[in-house]
This record gives sequence, C-alpha cells and structure tokens, in this order.
Amino acid sequence: MTAKINCDVSDGLMPDEKIARIETADGKPEEVAVSAQNIQNNQLVAFEIGRSEGKVLIELPRESASGRWRIWVKESAIGV
Repeated sequence: MTAKINCDVSDGLMPDEKIARIETADGKPEEVAVSAQNIQNNQLVAFEIGRSEGKVLIELPRESASGRWRIWVKESAIGV
C-alpha cells in the first residue's frame, strides 16, 4: 500500500533529484535521494509493509544513505 511519509526536503545533486530526511521511529534521521516525482507536499511517497505497536514499516523507493531499504517510522509520520 502506498504511504506518504512526512519529511524534510532539500535539493539533490541533479535538478530533478530531492533529498528526503525522515525521522525513524527511534528518533534517528534517515536520508534518501529520490526523484522529485517521489515528493508531494513535503511528503515522500513510499510503500507501507506493515504496522506494529504504533509504528509503520515502510519500504523506501531507493536505498538510503545508510544502506537501508526499509525503516520503521511512527504512525504520526504518515501523512494524509
């Protein structure tokens, strides 16, 4: 299922690239470089994999700077 994750967005190295900075469920930042098309209203379009105890497991559209494809975020980080 598609999910929109609230994030801080900055410009990437290429004109059509953005850097999404997401706060994980344990409060650590995770950064991922994505196509500008993956960002909508300061939200990263990703995929929800599952939910557990107020957290959501999401799969990122690209590998993050730390090498992760999936991260846990708080349910409150999921936008509408």
